Amino acid sequence: MKRVRIMPLKRPVKAVVEVPGSKSYTNRALLLAAMSPQPVRIINPLFSDDTEAMVACLSKLGIKITAKAGVIDVIGSVSDVKDTDFELDADLSGTTIRFLLALCTIIPGRQTLQGRAGLNARPMGGLVDGLRQLGAKIDYLGREGHPPIRVSSSRLKSGAVKLDGSQSSQYLSALLMIAPAVGNVTVEIVGELVSAPFADMTIETMERFNVKAASQTAHKQYYFDAKQAYICSEYLVEGDVSSASYFFAIAALTGSTLTVKNLNPKSKQADMNFLKILKKMGNVVERGNSGITVIGKGVKPVGVNMQDCPDQAQTLAVLAAFVSGTTKISGIQSLRVKETERLAALESELHKMGIKTSSTPSSLQIQGGAPKPASIATYGDHRMAMAFAVAGTKLPGMEVQDPLVVAKTFPDFWDKLVSIGISLETTEQNIVLIGMRGSGKSVVAEKLAHKLENMELIDLDTIMSDRLGMSTAEVVATRGWDYFRDQESAIAKDVSSASNKLISTGGGVVLRAQNVAALKQNGRLVLLRASAGTLLDRLDGAPGRPRLTNEKTLAGEVETVLAERQKLYESAADAIIDTDGKTPEQVVERIMALIQRGKL
Repeated sequence: MKRVRIMPLKRPVKAVVEVPGSKSYTNRALLLAAMSPQPVRIINPLFSDDTEAMVACLSKLGIKITAKAGVIDVIGSVSDVKDTDFELDADLSGTTIRFLLALCTIIPGRQTLQGRAGLNARPMGGLVDGLRQLGAKIDYLGREGHPPIRVSSSRLKSGAVKLDGSQSSQYLSALLMIAPAVGNVTVEIVGELVSAPFADMTIETMERFNVKAASQTAHKQYYFDAKQAYICSEYLVEGDVSSASYFFAIAALTGSTLTVKNLNPKSKQADMNFLKILKKMGNVVERGNSGITVIGKGVKPVGVNMQDCPDQAQTLAVLAAFVSGTTKISGIQSLRVKETERLAALESELHKMGIKTSSTPSSLQIQGGAPKPASIATYGDHRMAMAFAVAGTKLPGMEVQDPLVVAKTFPDFWDKLVSIGISLETTEQNIVLIGMRGSGKSVVAEKLAHKLENMELIDLDTIMSDRLGMSTAEVVATRGWDYFRDQESAIAKDVSSASNKLISTGGGVVLRAQNVAALKQNGRLVLLRASAGTLLDRLDGAPGRPRLTNEKTLAGEVETVLAERQKLYESAADAIIDTDGKTPEQVVERIMALIQRGKL
């Protein structure tokens, strides 16, 4: 897996950058276009993991969609959906799975909706409850309130819905967009609506498709009648303010003047509120006809409620790390149920930078000052990568792991950084296989090496045997286990600076924290996990393996050692693959899938 080191700006710059179309508008437009009886051309859409997930799911339903540079044509419509079974994979896209769940309740067929692990951990209960109030038949196939979810009804009835607004505005947006196809529908928000500007964006997009709310009351109640239908031939997607915000933050932090083109200066996008925060910090914001400029004047402590723009809380937290004083960000409870537990991730990575934080379920307090450089884990979260990249434009030595994760919403992010004068250094990380004897490390490593022709395979036990001129069994027999572990640690340290290597380790490498730290210095650790029964089957009769315990039987030894090491393996691992019942080839394919998704 790649990692990128960001070289700070040597001096403030004056530059212009363009950002892609808005993800939020693109996915709303795709859904409404699918509900329109005539073809719709979407101009300047965002091409990213999230929007591709929406296109893939709509296409799976039988709706014809074509794409080329700068344009998506939605040619078919929901009238093309057949009465059959569908499996819809939303990948990691929250807008896709929530918008599609609502759509599936009004189209033919039976749909199962799910995504990758991070998406399936996100809540859906509020939306499901709202749809059930209109007669939808929806079942959870696993954990209550979360995907995977099965929809087995195809019609809703007119009526009133009481919707919990405390978790996600996407619930409201999903209901609003299908309301005109249902009948006379009233949606009443219970509690306070988080990220309310996103609901305004939904209403705005619906209006551009010729549908208006019959009445609405300040994020509390919405009413649509059944006399309207979506009609639109062309829809222009405005530039993404969320993507632009990282460059606005860079301007503030580095004293630069950065102009982001193709933005609507009167946009309803939620992250327009981030500009107000930057002004509160003392920066100058200028709005042009088709762009916005931030003239950086520095950063200072602030206390802000970011309930309406939580996506930039990570960016503000990074800026706060450079401020002598305390910054408090409140209203960000929704960050705990995003792609990752964003508040926990923020605190962990800021701690690496020597920054003290404290949090509540809905707030984060940052004690800034003199941050130190660190290698930042991104947790599969695009916004973690982009927010901490901002720090790298000021602080020497900052690295971001898994930089390709930005493909979720801003595939060209790193290229755009370079365009304003930021230099980057990219290195390839190692893939390190860990696990018990019998987990299949050696066999899997050999087969994986054939797939990864550009990665050299190295085996730590083989290196030791070559250095000492003895096998593992001979080293242990003549020098003892302590000597063996010392040599193992020395070798782990030696390979820590290697890059683009496939490394197979001995089973006990995790017994010393220094080994794990060395291997993680430029590597991603993959645990091949197996049960005691599987390990025993694979080890039974295998010659030349020195005993690890005084247990009388191999079964006793396997169980004892596994109990000792299992938590060490799991805490060290960046990815875990269960090997019970799987062939080495199947394990290799699983690792390849992780690599292709930018997880390794």
